Amino acid sequence: MVRPAGVYTGGNLHPTLELLDPLHPLRRRIALWLLPLGALLALVALWASSRVGLDPVDRVLLPFLALAFSGMALALWRAPQTASWVLPGAHGLVALYLLLTLAFQLLFAPNPLGLSPAAHWVPFVYFSGFLFFQTQRAVRLALLYLFTLFLLSLLGALRGHFRAEHLNALAQFFGANLAYVSLLYVLVRVREGYLEARLDAYTDPLTGLRNRRYLDLILERELFRARRYRRPLSLLVLDLDNFKRINDTHGHPVGDRVLRALARCLEEHIRQSDRAVRLGGEEFAILLAETPLAQAVRMASRLRQAVAALRVFPAEGISVSIGVAEARPEDSPLSLLKRADDALYQAKRRGKNRVEVG
Repeated sequence: MVRPAGVYTGGNLHPTLELLDPLHPLRRRIALWLLPLGALLALVALWASSRVGLDPVDRVLLPFLALAFSGMALALWRAPQTASWVLPGAHGLVALYLLLTLAFQLLFAPNPLGLSPAAHWVPFVYFSGFLFFQTQRAVRLALLYLFTLFLLSLLGALRGHFRAEHLNALAQFFGANLAYVSLLYVLVRVREGYLEARLDAYTDPLTGLRNRRYLDLILERELFRARRYRRPLSLLVLDLDNFKRINDTHGHPVGDRVLRALARCLEEHIRQSDRAVRLGGEEFAILLAETPLAQAVRMASRLRQAVAALRVFPAEGISVSIGVAEARPEDSPLSLLKRADDALYQAKRRGKNRVEVG
């Protein structure tokens, strides 16, 4: 027996949102410019500070920042698929440098003009935090960062370091930064609402799987990635055997339960990097990233056996026919889908409940 009927929402929402997020591919391109620029600025700051006397924070951290940003840019350029740590790492380094710099000046060497020029960079911590973390976490980190700076300012005031110009600068600094965090929160919530609405347009309401429109979007991107990095990519197209007979014999509610059970079965037997899609009616597809043909055929065979083991009362003898195709360099989304679809129909002609290769 299957679990109680209900729309399966899946456990892979975050990668899907990233796919639909127009900022996702843009982050890497911007970082490839900003990281070398950050390394250069760190060296310039090191040189300029040495002319007037380096404070301990700059003496230790500026050379380290220049080296770290250069290494991060190289890692992001050479291995973008495994360098997901680079952008949050750069965010953390900048946040740490600014915090230590301001802590030194607030507690030990107040700036004669009120606040150090480093204070101008603090909003970067909020902006990058909202890019790299979920909204609620980004808000908490921003407020924690701001509260830490407030405590440091309070300690500096208790030490008797501040004059009127310092207090004026600090009041404006904290007021402006609270406004930055508030406005960023509103903007990110608007962006998340847009992404959720867009995700609804790519979701099949009956099964909770992605729909044909989503496959068209992701297939073009995955084919481009497979050609660029010379990586394997395979596509499965599945069709429930004798589904019309199930509907005619037991009614559409039972047919809907069978479709939901199949969707759950697919989600439970594929990897997190794979994408299960309902093409329409009783036809489904699974996009298998980093998967050559032989491995895709084995996956299809396991799925066929898993579906054959499904029990959805009162339907009996549930099975699927599956067509498998591996992407070729000359393939377009349409040609790859057609080869997998042709293999599916070959499986149907040869007796159903089987796997064929296209």
